[in-house]
Amino acid sequence: MFCRLCGTENPDDSKFCIKCGKELIPVEQKADAVEDVKEIELTSQPVAGLLSSTKLMLKDIFRYGKCMSRADYWYGVLGMALLTLAVFIGLWACNIALRYFNGIGQYRIAQALVNFIIFVAVTAIIALFLLNLSATVRRLHDIGMDGAWVLLQFIPVGNIIVLVFMCQPTAMENNRYRQEKQSQFGKKIYGIKGLVPVIVLCLGLLGTSLLWGLANSNSTTDDDMESTELYYNSNDDDDDY
Repeated sequence: MFCRLCGTENPDDSKFCIKCGKELIPVEQKADAVEDVKEIELTSQPVAGLLSSTKLMLKDIFRYGKCMSRADYWYGVLGMALLTLAVFIGLWACNIALRYFNGIGQYRIAQALVNFIIFVAVTAIIALFLLNLSATVRRLHDIGMDGAWVLLQFIPVGNIIVLVFMCQPTAMENNRYRQEKQSQFGKKIYGIKGLVPVIVLCLGLLGTSLLWGLANSNSTTDDDMESTELYYNSNDDDDDY
């Protein structure tokens, strides 16, 4: 029995390919299996590049059941670094505009710019975190490792270990992660066009609201402490008389 994905010959009683781990479907001729391999490579595996890999990383921000090749991963990392630089330049320009509007007394516009800067910064941080998390898991699957190894990123030395993992070549033989597994919830999310960016923007808005709430609570606490201090100081002055 030949594997329809890689064309490897397997024992007749095998259920999975001994080389790539793909579930076996009976194929009568090896030539037909090879043709299937070529068709799959042409239709579902685009050539890695800066633009295509960056789009892939953005599109699969919530997908953890796939694999990601080494080239796609590093091209995607480069693309995200360039996008982050563009966002940083945009925020720097907004900061210059903020100083200008403060200088001419347009405080409402300045406050709107502050809110916009915080929203963009928080959304970018959340998006980068989610992109790195999902891309790292897919890269680990591509080398035949469990995605739980991504937790090493949250310890100091673990980042170096994960970096070494990210540089490993694709593992085709005996890799049970070669077959994509997506939950029903994930299929529903990706079944609605445009839902993924909306979710990211909502997460950014939620993060911004929490940040503003924390800042306002701290400022309120500081004001209360200041008013209490003034109250006791005034009482001390009255006692002196």
